[in-house]
Amino acid sequence: LVVGAPYESNGMQKTGDVYKCPVPSEGHGNCTKLNLGRVTLSNVSERKDNMRLGLSLATNPRDSSFLACSPLWSHECGSSYYTTGMCSRVNANFRFSRSVAPALQRCQTYMDIIIVLDGSNSIYPWVEVQHFLINILKKFYIGPGQIQVGVVQYGEDVVHEFHLNDYRSVQDVVAAASHIEQRGGTETRTAYGIEFARSEAFRKGGRKGAKRVMIVITDGESHDSPDLERVIEDSERDNVTRYAVAVLGYYNRRGINPEAFLNEIKFIASDPDDKHFFNVTDEAALKDIVDALGERIFSLEGTNKNEISFGLEMSQTGFSSHVVEDGILLGAVGAYDWNGAVLKETSSGKVIPLRESYLQEFPEELKNHGAYLGYTVSSVVSTERQRIYVAGAPRFNHTGKVILFTMHSSRNLTIHQALKGEQV
Repeated sequence: LVVGAPYESNGMQKTGDVYKCPVPSEGHGNCTKLNLGRVTLSNVSERKDNMRLGLSLATNPRDSSFLACSPLWSHECGSSYYTTGMCSRVNANFRFSRSVAPALQRCQTYMDIIIVLDGSNSIYPWVEVQHFLINILKKFYIGPGQIQVGVVQYGEDVVHEFHLNDYRSVQDVVAAASHIEQRGGTETRTAYGIEFARSEAFRKGGRKGAKRVMIVITDGESHDSPDLERVIEDSERDNVTRYAVAVLGYYNRRGINPEAFLNEIKFIASDPDDKHFFNVTDEAALKDIVDALGERIFSLEGTNKNEISFGLEMSQTGFSSHVVEDGILLGAVGAYDWNGAVLKETSSGKVIPLRESYLQEFPEELKNHGAYLGYTVSSVVSTERQRIYVAGAPRFNHTGKVILFTMHSSRNLTIHQALKGEQV
């Protein structure tokens, strides 16, 4: 007998778990915990506390495997937690085989950021640059599935201070940044610094599909300005978004007109300049732009909308579960503002019906009622030997509704019949 225990603790966290108990039982206390609460997803910043593992269980009679779901499993994206839910497949000898999380989407904060620091002799005092670096790093959501940061410093030469995948947390990156010394140099080879970041730094630990962001901080015109046009073209081609910060301390201390320098930095920055270009009077004023720079970078979040846009972030997939011939049916009560949804995981991928597929039975004007479709999922075989799926929406119009439907890989549903409740 397999028993779900959604409030079970694993160490400090109340993850929930599953027990197996022999039947018939020879006395008390011979149930064993399977420790499924320890299962982790590696490439996301997950939050497992109170994830309610074991709230729903579904067995597959064909191979004696089963599925145990944690509908309140969530993961961190920027400053938000998304409760997408996650299930674990367990084989006949009670060993975990794989995770199932069809509603999980890549964070908008999936970014690789390279900071290109001018460390030439004219930068003074270095400690202000270091403070700026530490403060901006503290704004970044660094962690698996989110932001990675690398730093290169340049003058005449360019060096990696650390690579994108060297550190996995804000604390570690800040500690590394606080040890970066000024390397000096009589020249400011900004084009070389940018080219090095593009061609080398993004390749050392960079991730496929991550948004690439470069932050260039410099205090003077480059000594290799003829190369800038080609270097910026290459960065454009590689889809690198460039923020550029002009530090005017050297110019102001000597009373030099900075116009040519400012034009060069605007050329380096991505368009439009008002979003990507900053200038500060001196090194000490760098701290004043930390908030603005952080906000500009995260306003990028809206630009790479995934194919399944907002709607599944709080879906609680696995609130109910049911095994069918070619996969697993999962109820997602929190999808689409608590209207709910039914998702399917098959060996050839996931099927997530489009929001429009439900509108015939769950019209837009009732969307704030929270129908909870997916509170239960099941299936029946019709007289024509066809398998029809069944899902309950107990709060629809406060009287409840059950739909009978088939699901297509084109992400459409065909609803064959809808049964309505008679009373509240």
